[in-house]
Amino acid sequence: IAEASICGLPCMLSSFLPGQEEGNVPYVEDSGFGTYSGDPKVIADKVSTWLASPDLMQEMKANALKAARPSATLDIAKDLAEMVFEHKKKQVSSA
Repeated sequence: IAEASICGLPCMLSSFLPGQEEGNVPYVEDSGFGTYSGDPKVIADKVSTWLASPDLMQEMKANALKAARPSATLDIAKDLAEMVFEHKKKQVSSA
């Protein structure tokens, strides 16, 4: 999902892990750049509809780019590093 949105691509979700990925479905659908179905016929029909409509593809591309967070990995790494440094600082000050 992250990679597709950064590239401005629609997402056709066909499965998700309960709990961990469950929020992906409403995120993609509510953001307007994809949908979910576990039914191969529905998937084929939906993707065919998207590909047949340049206007819809352009709208979904814009929605995907709007939802994209290209710096998310760097932001997470930065937050984790700050947590480690803060923990180390507390260890040093309590020693």
